[in-house]
Amino acid sequence: LAHLEGRPPSRDLLGLAQSLAAQHRFFHWPLEFPEVFAQGGFDVVLSNPPWDQIQFDDREFFRHLRPDIAEAPNMAKRVQMVARLAAEDPELYARYSAARQSVEALQSFVHASGRFPLTSFGRLNLAPLFAESVRRLVRSSGRAGLIVPTGIATDAFNQYFFADLNEKGQLVSLYDFENRKGLFPSVDSRYKF
Repeated sequence: LAHLEGRPPSRDLLGLAQSLAAQHRFFHWPLEFPEVFAQGGFDVVLSNPPWDQIQFDDREFFRHLRPDIAEAPNMAKRVQMVARLAAEDPELYARYSAARQSVEALQSFVHASGRFPLTSFGRLNLAPLFAESVRRLVRSSGRAGLIVPTGIATDAFNQYFFADLNEKGQLVSLYDFENRKGLFPSVDSRYKF
């Protein structure tokens, strides 16, 4: 608030902001490319954004740290084992809690920030969020090309985004592929993108 009123932020607040920026690797396009945004944005943006879901999975977190927890026979047993960690291994429990809180904070930010009004529905996925962000990066006469899952056009959670692209005449073409020949080794051969 002080900064918005024209007063410099306190050293503590500035230090906290810098620490959070380093920890979370904030990237602010207009600050990084002021000359581009002074001219209305990029002429071209080409991207293969991450396709990851924004969700916390206990099994993934513990897969290498505590395989016994990751491989618990069911969620109820896994919850019990994680609860015991607070006493058995407080350091690991603190890491687990921080990782879980970080994902939950990101989910809250995405849902509440207003930056993603067309793609922040249901289970969050980075690819649609990036696709919506790209629209703000490209100047009105510019073009974007993205490699994203086909769900950008077919998933219920993306229906508002895709409809808006069509209504505004911003979708020039859409090509749908399957990785049958294994050109992308980390993409399942049946996955459409």
